[in-house]
Amino acid sequence: MSEASMNTEKPVATPSLEKTEEEGDGEEGLSLNSVSASELKRVQRKIDLRIMPWICLTYMFMRLDVNTVGNIAIVNAEQKHDIKTQLRLSPSQWAWVISCFYYTYMGIEPFSTLMMKKTSPSFWISRIMVSWGIVACCGAAVQDYGGLITIRTLLGATEGGFFPCILYYLAFWFRPEEITLRICFMLACSTFSGIISGFISFGVAFADGHGHLAGWRWLFIIEGLPPIVLGLLTIFVLPDYPDSKATAKFLSEREMYVVKERLYDGAPEQTSKTWNTRQAIDVLWNPTFWSFAGIWVGNALGNPTPSFVLPTVIFELGFTNSNISNVLTVPTSVAIFLTLVTCAIMVRKDIWNPFCVSFILQIINLICCVVLMTVKQPIVRYIFILIARSASNTVVNILWPSRVAALKGTTAVGLGIALSNVLSNIDGLIGPLIFSTIYGPSYHVSYSICAGILSVGIISIAVTGALVGRPVFRTSW
Repeated sequence: MSEASMNTEKPVATPSLEKTEEEGDGEEGLSLNSVSASELKRVQRKIDLRIMPWICLTYMFMRLDVNTVGNIAIVNAEQKHDIKTQLRLSPSQWAWVISCFYYTYMGIEPFSTLMMKKTSPSFWISRIMVSWGIVACCGAAVQDYGGLITIRTLLGATEGGFFPCILYYLAFWFRPEEITLRICFMLACSTFSGIISGFISFGVAFADGHGHLAGWRWLFIIEGLPPIVLGLLTIFVLPDYPDSKATAKFLSEREMYVVKERLYDGAPEQTSKTWNTRQAIDVLWNPTFWSFAGIWVGNALGNPTPSFVLPTVIFELGFTNSNISNVLTVPTSVAIFLTLVTCAIMVRKDIWNPFCVSFILQIINLICCVVLMTVKQPIVRYIFILIARSASNTVVNILWPSRVAALKGTTAVGLGIALSNVLSNIDGLIGPLIFSTIYGPSYHVSYSICAGILSVGIISIAVTGALVGRPVFRTSW
């Protein structure tokens, strides 16, 4: 039986949890073996109610901002008031507009994630949100290609590190197997950003010309303001660590002790050093780092429905206009939500093996690529785009807890999460070239490349599952 199963059945009865006040834990005579399952459940519910709604809300707006570039690409395209026409952008220039964001976004992530520990989660996450909101609003003022490149580059630098910081933050509060459902629920909630973005883009198309601003300029402003407000509130709302008496006042001392001491061996701690060279070397030396890297890269580059080109791909199917194309991204977000939540629940209950699920989903993605390469009927192509989008956005997300569990130590957890997320965003660098509009509207070349990369990702899932003791051919564990 797996560690996850044992912890699910007896979450407070493992040997690593047997600590008392004699060892300096702050609750005289308290042993975690004396903590009932109902008490533990009550404590975790208090934590969930305090931090999860806020994390889900802020992450949803982060994804809203990341997806903006895809919606902006086709707003008011029929009226020739779109951003590409007004700024006279060629297909290659637009590809660089998308890519330049990811150079700084990926480059800053390891530093940003460790800075969260160096400062505090509430301050650093607040800093990220406020700064990216301000830069996003400035996007409404760009007048040429150079200005747009500057804004997108700065946006990547300010926004970089948000997701790995959130995942790192949760590792201070929960065991890896407990993160599964929470992180997947957060990611599932973020799909509402696609729904909101689709409808906002539909609405701003009718605001074109109001206030002497084009619709795409309004979109920059509307989607940049909420992060500023939420970021300012975050510093007051988000508690830092479970043993932080200044910000975790909603927990009693006993509850703080229970939360901290039941974390897995090697979990990050507030009192540990931010940087440990030995742990950093161990992250890269561990073979699971490279096998997980193959999964992350394979899914990122093999994704046949990257969000930054999705509205354009749907628009070029030819059966709708630009406004409705943005709205047609909404069903894909609903499909992601349903797929991700279903898989997360089944994995959390140990009914499904996450590596087996990811393996099957990548095979489905591969089939979708073949269909999209060979079928020309627009409605059929749209259906398979929907299927591929829900599958590709679930593959990696249900493996994040396994990725965290393979890391030991405060520095290792922070650095490993950050580097893995860097790899998961590599599609931002290469994806715009793979899905350049020169390959549209069929994108036959693009889907062929995706199919080849997906094959590598499928092999990586099988290898990683074997390395961590969860072979893909076992459907449950």
